[in-house]
Amino acid sequence: MTSPRKSILNIEGYDIPLFLDEYKLKLDLNENTMGPSPKVINALQNITAEDIKYYPAYGDVVNKLASFNNIDPDMILQANGADEAINYIFDTFVEQDDKVLAVTPSFVMPKIYANILGCTYQEINYTEKFEFPIEEILKNIDEKTKLIIVTSPNNPTGEAISSENMLKVLEVAKEKYILIDETYVSYGEKSFIDLVKKHPNIFITRSMSKDFGLAGLRFGYIISNKENIIHIKKAIKPYSVNIAAVKAALAALDDIEYLNYVVSQVRESKQLLTEGLKELAVKVYPSNANFLLVDFGEKADFVYKKLLNAGIKVKNCGKTKHLENCLRITLPAVEDTKYILESLKPRDLIIFDVDGVLVDIRNSYRMAIKETYRHFSGKDISPKEIQQAKNIGGLNNDWDLTEYLLKNSGIMIPKNQIIDKFQELYFGNNGDGFILNEKLLISPEIIKNLAKDYDLAIFTGRPKQEAEFVLKRWKLEDYFYSVIAMEDLSEGQHKPEPDGLLKILNIASPKNAYYLGDTHDDMISAKKAGVKAIGVLPPQDKSPELKEKLIEYGAEEVLLNTEDLIKLLNGENNYANSNS
Repeated sequence: MTSPRKSILNIEGYDIPLFLDEYKLKLDLNENTMGPSPKVINALQNITAEDIKYYPAYGDVVNKLASFNNIDPDMILQANGADEAINYIFDTFVEQDDKVLAVTPSFVMPKIYANILGCTYQEINYTEKFEFPIEEILKNIDEKTKLIIVTSPNNPTGEAISSENMLKVLEVAKEKYILIDETYVSYGEKSFIDLVKKHPNIFITRSMSKDFGLAGLRFGYIISNKENIIHIKKAIKPYSVNIAAVKAALAALDDIEYLNYVVSQVRESKQLLTEGLKELAVKVYPSNANFLLVDFGEKADFVYKKLLNAGIKVKNCGKTKHLENCLRITLPAVEDTKYILESLKPRDLIIFDVDGVLVDIRNSYRMAIKETYRHFSGKDISPKEIQQAKNIGGLNNDWDLTEYLLKNSGIMIPKNQIIDKFQELYFGNNGDGFILNEKLLISPEIIKNLAKDYDLAIFTGRPKQEAEFVLKRWKLEDYFYSVIAMEDLSEGQHKPEPDGLLKILNIASPKNAYYLGDTHDDMISAKKAGVKAIGVLPPQDKSPELKEKLIEYGAEEVLLNTEDLIKLLNGENNYANSNS
């Protein structure tokens, strides 16, 4: 059987979306959100058939880049973005038995190229967040090391290596190649181009995506000594840079005034956003690039989803080692940065229970209770008997409720057996059980509209997996900024205790907060947490008795249906009989 190279089989590539995200501000990939110079647009509009019908020539753009960087033209080689430039260096100078040394976290493409090649890629962790780990780098340079990668400024951490540390690397690595990725250097304070003129073992890679705004055209280049460039030319893909990218690069280099404007906007935005996030963030890391890495602690998912609902897409780094709870935010123009800060201001918060409030559980949880009871008792139990037991209070968890019903019938079953049978019936095999019988009690459209004006969260006694299943099933996960479920609380912290609500309040810091629940345990929990308790009569019990009980235990309003919340928020009085 045929198969790919062994080095390909076990690596994870760089996944790219097939379609552009539709957001007001796209701040997840560090593009220049202000776009290219007007001169670039003009140049593209004037491309002729004559330009397109022949393969491109690169002499003019290479000369222009040489002038811009104050170096000789034979020290420059064009590439289809900095990614391809880095790839060329691997293809030309790195063997399968070599070792490549780099810090982590950093730009992922060098690691992918090393893995494809099959060489050793050694990653050095930061010892301090985030300062270049110079001692660890120097310690790990050995006879097998062929290439040392320094990304300065680094993505996603934002720091730049100091001249002192760069010289230390050069001193120890005289016989090694050093690749300095300067993709973000326009926003920093230091380029190492002067070192290329003195040291034949240095490569610098650059991109025109992040600063000149040419991300959609892909233009990058390598700077190194003449001999290295000659060798790399043997390994390149001919004509990989298209004529549109060439014309755009030439026009962009003719408008350095516009580049300076972009840089000044980014620096002003950096200062504005750093100051504006001080209270909300745990840490805003200093940055020499066109982005900020921000640690939001336990608020990270809340902030990410809050920005999403404001039409702002940033990079959620939470699944990357060392970047837990961090978001990377591309810095846009100053007016857009003001919009980011405005979007993060505290708002009123609506917290939903799930069962009986968001979803109808009559044919799911209630069915699981009934069938689990039947399995162990051999008898039927009515929906009315189940609801009467639920109304007693203290049985918010349906495993506990099922155990109570069995015990009340004189049947003693180990709790773990009850749970196993219940889950087999309710969740089934990865969500193919009674959970599929559930129906939403509030339309997705109403939830989406609520999220425009309110922060939304969930506090439920369900296991996390089941709560998230509901949200994903109806594509609502991005509208609920925080989800506190059974596993998020310790023994003794579940309803009617307020701990779950208090966790959400600590994350959201709202102006005002409301909790919608369908049991008196929900009302007690809300009252203890100091939030406004809103009772909801669930589908299985619209009785005056339940309504009075909800009021008795703290409900300030009682809704006949969850969707009546809109009437309440609009100040209408016909949503249900209330306590007011």
